[in-house]
Amino acid sequence: SVGIAFRGDIHRMAFNGMGYVLGAPPGNVKDAIDTILVAWKSIEDERLNWSLEKAQLESKVKRLEESVEIHVKVQKDLVQKIKMLEYALTKKGNAAPQNVVQPFGKENGPRGRSIRKVKYKTLPTYLPDTPARIREIMEELRACKELKNGKKKVAKSDSVESAKEDTKSTEKTEAKVSTGTSLESEPTEKPKTEDDVKAEEKSKAVSRGTPEKEIENSESNVKVSEEVKIPVKVALPEGPPAGELLKLRNLDVKKSDMKKWTPMVQARSHLDGVRSVSFHPKQPLIFSGSEDGTAKLWNMDRLVRKKKKPKKLEPVYTFRGHEGMVTCTAASAKVLASGDTSGKVILWGYPEKKQTAYTEYGTCSPFTLNTFNHNDAVWSLCIFSSSMLFAACSDGSISMWEVSLQEQKEAAKKFVATIDGVKQIPTSVTVGISGNLMASYTSGAVGIFDLETGKEVSLMRSPTGSHAMNIQAHPFLDLLATSNLDGSYQIFDPSQGKCVDIKQNAHRDAVTSISINENGVAMATASHDMSIRIWDIRKHAVMVDMDPNQHRKKYDEAIHCIAYHPSVPLLASGGADSIVKVWLG
Repeated sequence: SVGIAFRGDIHRMAFNGMGYVLGAPPGNVKDAIDTILVAWKSIEDERLNWSLEKAQLESKVKRLEESVEIHVKVQKDLVQKIKMLEYALTKKGNAAPQNVVQPFGKENGPRGRSIRKVKYKTLPTYLPDTPARIREIMEELRACKELKNGKKKVAKSDSVESAKEDTKSTEKTEAKVSTGTSLESEPTEKPKTEDDVKAEEKSKAVSRGTPEKEIENSESNVKVSEEVKIPVKVALPEGPPAGELLKLRNLDVKKSDMKKWTPMVQARSHLDGVRSVSFHPKQPLIFSGSEDGTAKLWNMDRLVRKKKKPKKLEPVYTFRGHEGMVTCTAASAKVLASGDTSGKVILWGYPEKKQTAYTEYGTCSPFTLNTFNHNDAVWSLCIFSSSMLFAACSDGSISMWEVSLQEQKEAAKKFVATIDGVKQIPTSVTVGISGNLMASYTSGAVGIFDLETGKEVSLMRSPTGSHAMNIQAHPFLDLLATSNLDGSYQIFDPSQGKCVDIKQNAHRDAVTSISINENGVAMATASHDMSIRIWDIRKHAVMVDMDPNQHRKKYDEAIHCIAYHPSVPLLASGGADSIVKVWLG
């Protein structure tokens, strides 16, 4: 009986309705089922709490999405209203000052218009300070309107008074002729100064009954309108084209021979904006560099062979090792190169065919051949004859490195350009058919250097002085083309040592990159206005205006780079939306 009572106490300790005591074995099936039910109940409670929390988060996300949609609608309405105001302003227009340089070309003929209308740059799609910007534009519109109304009133009153003075003068001359007096005895009037003209305008305004405060306001409005910058075209030297430009104009390439580009691939593997794309000289390989600090190699061989859109495209390999965002890339038949904002340039080898796309975490890339260090950010790279690497650095120098595995602490040569003793900052670098190094600068100038001596051959200044963002050499003519921040592209002839042609307003925003096709006539331009255009540079005509919004904007940036393949019908672009787009010709 004592043993039975003891077993009963253990049973009560083990099964108290809340489950097993730790280490106590189950007594029977009923107690085990009770324990399972209790555990199941707790799990159900947790699942219920999780579902409630999920519902709350989903409702919160929905509210946030609705608020974002409302903000987008308001933004679109504001942009539309601003465009309507700009359209109304361009319809009315304002007369340009008399000392404005007239545009060149067909617009300056006998039927050309000598009046330039005031244009206001459209607002970007990203509006950080929308109310303040709208207020500024409204004030400018109001000032221009008041100025225009004041000019009309003054012109009417002046015309009436001049008519009265003319009638009086004719009467006087008739009276003098009838009396026989000589007209030469009339005293000559002194030329009026600017102060006299202002005093007369004030006296006329007072005689019409306008207070002096309104006169002062009109003078202040005139000053405001003078501060508004009117875009003016630059006059180039007149005369027929000569030299390399004449050869370009005489190239016999028909419009039917131009390729039609079809969008095929959107490569989505980068995590931030794509700053640069480069092609292998012969194979359909794309080397891209991004602000996420990586460079990727893409293989388009299947796309070129089958001419079909792939379902999914993954990079062949991802190169890691940069400390800052990758700003430039370059590719040759043997090596690859990439530069970043920290001043590091890494020389890479091509990966093997069976190599996986990513290396293991914590390991260095097995294809790193060499590293070159600079004092500041590197903006452009160029590999020449697979033996020389040129890097344009923001410290004002262009460094030449040997493409080899040997360690190099300093560059073999450095190229520096100055204007009036001021060091120029290079933005892009390339090598022309003459074998000389060519670079563009932030001042818009283009420098040419001898590779053997390292000396400056010539420095060609831009007629607009606008920031040159990219430079491209013609494939078989001794010509250069630059893309500029003011939305234009310019053509330079090194043999003449000057800019020989210019296309203003090629885009509505900065032209960030250009690339000339192998036929020497078609040139692709990319801009921050989200558009890509292909031009016939012989006559500055748009052959292909691709659909807008090719790349989505990130803040005020859209498309960073564009490039033709030198031998395969491929065209690639990289944008701020972290996408590499590929077209097939």
